[in-house]
Amino acid sequence: MKVLLLPGSRRQDSINVRLLLAVAHRLEQHGIEADLVTAEQLDAPIYDGDCEAQVGVPDSIKQLNQRMLDASGIIVASPEYNGFFSPLLKNTLDWMSRSQDDQPGTLVFREKAALVLAASPGPMAAARALPHIRTQLSNLGCNVYRAQLGIGRAVSVLSEQGDVLDEKIDQQLTTLIADFATFAKKLV
Repeated sequence: MKVLLLPGSRRQDSINVRLLLAVAHRLEQHGIEADLVTAEQLDAPIYDGDCEAQVGVPDSIKQLNQRMLDASGIIVASPEYNGFFSPLLKNTLDWMSRSQDDQPGTLVFREKAALVLAASPGPMAAARALPHIRTQLSNLGCNVYRAQLGIGRAVSVLSEQGDVLDEKIDQQLTTLIADFATFAKKLV
């Protein structure tokens, strides 16, 4: 079983990538392969119907869609921008949802398990963005797991290697990933 890990940030030292590294370690403990999307793989232009009509779906998105087809689920971790998830994440999901030629569009998401996470340098833990991510993934056809996690002051909580430095958050994340793994395996 494989799960795609999709960050909503391209920052060099993204705390959301750190969070996904922590998730990857925990997934492996449950026999689930983690397929982490890297910043350089998120290079599609801003979605534009005219661009799509002229040049089609970008190769980077075609590759991402193939990875999503090969996965049993998706875990998204995004920062919060003015109460919503990142424009990068929205743009990536919009491109991935396009059906064209050999591109399956929303079929890559249908009935797949999804988990929503967020990390923020502030104390609010990106809480306002989480429901919007849930809605987006649900609209695409994912089975979004009921629980979610936002981590505030994440710069001091998540190491660059994906270690969780706060015991309470470490336990919350460990429990959440164990429960999500059970949920995702039931959907396969």
